[in-house]
Amino acid sequence: MLPEKALFFGLTCLGFGFIPGPALLQTVSLTLQHGRRVGFLSALGIHLGAFFQICIVALGAVAVLKTSPMLYHVLKGVGGGYLIWLGIQRIRAPVGQDAAIKVPNNVVSSSAFIEASNPKSALFYFSFLLQFTNPDASLGLGWQLFLLGACANLLFSAADVFCILLAHPLRARVSPGGPALRIGQILAGTLFVVLGVMAIISN
Repeated sequence: MLPEKALFFGLTCLGFGFIPGPALLQTVSLTLQHGRRVGFLSALGIHLGAFFQICIVALGAVAVLKTSPMLYHVLKGVGGGYLIWLGIQRIRAPVGQDAAIKVPNNVVSSSAFIEASNPKSALFYFSFLLQFTNPDASLGLGWQLFLLGACANLLFSAADVFCILLAHPLRARVSPGGPALRIGQILAGTLFVVLGVMAIISN
């Protein structure tokens, strides 16, 4: 890949990484509620879920998602339903010293599921990464997609880490049981519910 194209690829990935979405909302909200360590665990889960999507793309299974509307809608419905459930749980969770300290046991798996169960992520990776492949290269298209996806995933994770480091000091300035944390918790939960509903009803 030419240096100019590689620079464009890196800057574009970082730009996409800072766009608010289910994964970034999950990471930031968990950091605000439970601290930096849980935020990093959430980012790890998202990173693993993204690698699952990249493997799907590299193996060519995205073609199945494109040609099978039923499978696409099933995956989208499952992911949307999970987001709604997660948002309701976030809204109903108690706000207090115990809630702020307690670490969710499934933070890695839940974050990985949010990323891995979103078929739009696989379609995005396929559409985006394909623009940077070379069909005449000695390296196969599948390997090109995998390596490009791995690089993109690392840049997305770097954006997540930056947001975690930015959100953590804000958590230290709010009272564990104060209204600011409660409002943030309700807003985060509501956003998850809205994103889940949109995922289900969108075409």
